[in-house]
Amino acid sequence: MPVKLPIALADYLPVSKHCLLKMYGEITFDLYTIPPGKQHYREPVLLVHRNSMLANVRGVIAESGFENFYIRKEDQKNFHHLIENYIGMLIDDPLIPLQEKSNIIYNCAANVMKDIFSDPRSGDNLKRTENITGNIINFALSDQASIPSLLELSSHDYYTFTHCLNVAVFSIGLWQAIYPDWQQHLRDFALGCILHDIGKSRIDDAILNKPGKLTADEFAVMKKHPQYGYKLMLGAVPAISLDVILHHHEKHDGKGYPRGLQGDRISDFAKIAAIADVYDALTTRRSYADARDPFKAVLTMKEEMVGHFEQDKFISFIYLLSGKMLSPPTDQKQA
Repeated sequence: MPVKLPIALADYLPVSKHCLLKMYGEITFDLYTIPPGKQHYREPVLLVHRNSMLANVRGVIAESGFENFYIRKEDQKNFHHLIENYIGMLIDDPLIPLQEKSNIIYNCAANVMKDIFSDPRSGDNLKRTENITGNIINFALSDQASIPSLLELSSHDYYTFTHCLNVAVFSIGLWQAIYPDWQQHLRDFALGCILHDIGKSRIDDAILNKPGKLTADEFAVMKKHPQYGYKLMLGAVPAISLDVILHHHEKHDGKGYPRGLQGDRISDFAKIAAIADVYDALTTRRSYADARDPFKAVLTMKEEMVGHFEQDKFISFIYLLSGKMLSPPTDQKQA
């Protein structure tokens, strides 16, 4: 008999029944429910203790009529870590609604990004990052509505790990819009995007989270993050991923950093990541600046950042934001 717990519903997070029925093994979180016909309950009741085997309770979950399941907020990390192993099956399940899949993928990816920024040299964290990147791509290729669905979940508060995730999603969408039939290096490209700011894990939090404008010396330190990221990932990720990590702050007019590359000396991979990077930074709230709405962000990029972006790709990005797909201009080369 479930035992009612005196904890407010706000202390819980809903979890997908589909996820619970797909997973195997031992669960590392307590699982709660609201029994059928008891929707007036303000608090879930304990259904399954942590360290139980899901195989032993799958029948209860499937056949009892329970539809609403919850975990404690402090167990969110454990839940998402476990479910990473089953995302591929969830993506392929036609019974799971698109928005539910998006929630699962985005939250799992955010959990992975937190971990790799905490320990970027961990082989396990890097492998998890590679896996979640592949799952995002598979999801993007499975349904044209998947990218917009993921972007609806993007945080309006700036955190480095969610920013990296958002940039990867925008970049995958833009790559598909420009090169719909050229997916050969998409996985390596997306991995570079999701790790593009990994070098910031080597920069002091006092600089990263400073509420006001950085001093010249502080900005000089901040500008080193591409090189830091390159060194961290050298030998661990493919050359295309390293290219994005090192060159996502290069500008088309040659006024970027760290190398001041210009025009065609910047790869198409880095050019696309640069557009996504700036747009997401402008549309998220920082400690020192409010988020711009999408129209104002694009206007800022168009009018105040002249020369920063390759024009054809920037136009394609505007079409992507408007929900349209733009074929690449006839003179636009493949990467």
